[in-house]
Amino acid sequence: MLSLKSGMLFAQTGGKCEGEKCTFQKPTVTWVRPPELGLEGNGVSITAGPLYDVMAYLSTYLNGYEHKFEVYPVKRAWSLVRNTHSSEKVYCFYGAAYQKERVEWGYFTQPTSINLPLLIAAKKALHSSSNKKLVAGHANPMLGYFESVSLRTLLRQNLRTVLYDEVNNVYADTFEQWATPNNVVRLNGLGKDLGMHTIELLESGRIDFGYVGHREFSVLPKEELDVLHVYQLSELSQELRGTKRVLCSKSELGHIVTNALDNAFTDIMSNPKQNQIFRDINFAADGYPLFFKPLFDERWSKVMVN
Repeated sequence: MLSLKSGMLFAQTGGKCEGEKCTFQKPTVTWVRPPELGLEGNGVSITAGPLYDVMAYLSTYLNGYEHKFEVYPVKRAWSLVRNTHSSEKVYCFYGAAYQKERVEWGYFTQPTSINLPLLIAAKKALHSSSNKKLVAGHANPMLGYFESVSLRTLLRQNLRTVLYDEVNNVYADTFEQWATPNNVVRLNGLGKDLGMHTIELLESGRIDFGYVGHREFSVLPKEELDVLHVYQLSELSQELRGTKRVLCSKSELGHIVTNALDNAFTDIMSNPKQNQIFRDINFAADGYPLFFKPLFDERWSKVMVN
């Protein structure tokens, strides 16, 4: 078996090996993601879908590696990244949000995409304590950009939302500042499509508003979409939120792959044609409605290119 440094050279030279005694196999990069709406697969292997397109595109910049694309429940995906320290394979979680504690788990790449305003849905128009409408939001989100509401204001009125156990995201982190027993329903989200389950809770009247992803909005039937009031949260929409990254195992091979990916991102961003391809497949992978494309392109040009 060759050393890791020899393996790195092997990868950098495209996996060429001379002599009958050379038995070194290409290192394997396994790209992992939790199961998401819109993906098709056979078992844990991803063979198609918008997220696959992004990961497969990036893999073309890593010559000299074998590549696998797999989906696992989120805990299992994180566990694979954290606990793999092999010189022959590395797990890389695509779409990881940067958090300090995760630096101990592995190596982060530079940002790979941007986030657009975070949206919430309500079954009824949101009102202030004086019974005045907070915003003039649209019932149908395809009509245009959404008006803003303040999450803090909603929670101080004891309007209820849902938080799912062990789901850590910017919405949950912001919400916890103002959470009380009167404004939160806490549920186990294991095995649920959380966006669609949140919509079910709205329809049943168990909550007053809830976070729903752009992807869920884009696939909702028109009859369901028409009865929802959709808003963006002022606390989470003005600035770019934590951008997505790739997080690879904290091993020597993980460090090599992370550096190679950063070099790939630099090359992509400096090439107008490749930049456009990467931007467009990211937009599709995030599941944004088409009318958000101009805003996505604008923010991409400000953050990813400069």
